[in-house]
Amino acid sequence: MGVLMRVCIAGVNQGLGLVLSGLMAERGHTVYAGYRNRASAGVEEAARKFGCYKPVALDVTSESAAETAARQIAENGGKLDAVVVVAGLLPDSDRQFLITDANINDLRAALEVNTIGSAIMIKHFGSLVTDGGVFIIITSEAGSMANIGEKYPLYSISKAAQNKLTAIFAKTVKNYTVYAVHPGRMNTVMGRSDAQIEPEEAAEGIYRIITGEKKIPPKNGWFIDYNGEPMEI
Repeated sequence: MGVLMRVCIAGVNQGLGLVLSGLMAERGHTVYAGYRNRASAGVEEAARKFGCYKPVALDVTSESAAETAARQIAENGGKLDAVVVVAGLLPDSDRQFLITDANINDLRAALEVNTIGSAIMIKHFGSLVTDGGVFIIITSEAGSMANIGEKYPLYSISKAAQNKLTAIFAKTVKNYTVYAVHPGRMNTVMGRSDAQIEPEEAAEGIYRIITGEKKIPPKNGWFIDYNGEPMEI
C-alpha cells in the first residue's frame, strides 16, 4: 500500500461520490465524506464499516456550510492531500425540454449546484490542499464546446461554466494540481439513460489520479477523463 492520504469528497450520498468515498476508505485513506441535508443509508453504513470514513455536513451551495466544514476538517487534522467535488445536478425538466422551452428556475438551480457550488468549494477548501496535492472537480463531456447539441441544455450550460471556472482555477494555483474530470457515462440515477460504464469503473480511475498511480502528462491539460486522457475543451 502507498502513502495514506487525507481526502475530502463533496457529494457522497449516492452514485459516484458514494462509491469513490467508500473505495478510498476501504483502502485505508481518511475520507471526509461531505453530504447535503442528511447522510444517506450508504454513507451511514460506510461510517460504521470504516473508522477512517468521517461524514461531514457539506452543502456546496452554502458558503457558511462550506466554511464550517473546512474549519472542522482543518481542526481535525490540518491539510488535505486531495479535494474532490462530485456534487452535481441534472434537472428533471432537462430530460424533457429543449432550450427553447427551458425552465429558467431549473437553469438557476443547475448553475447554483454545478458552477457556484464548485466556486464555493474552491474558495473555502482550496487553501486546505497541501503542496503537491490535487483538487478535482467532476464535470462532464457535456460542458465541452466541441460537444454542442440540444440534449440536456441546462446541465450542459452549467457544466461549460464549471469547466471555465476550473480552467481559471488551474491557472491561478501554483502549488498543487487542478483537474476537471469527465467520469464517463455512468449507470447512476443521473446518467442511467445513457450509461456506458458502472460508477465503480469511474471511481477506480479517479482513485488512481488522486493517488498519483496514474501519471498525467502536462500535455493532457486540465480537462481529462477518468482514465487521465485529454478531453476536448
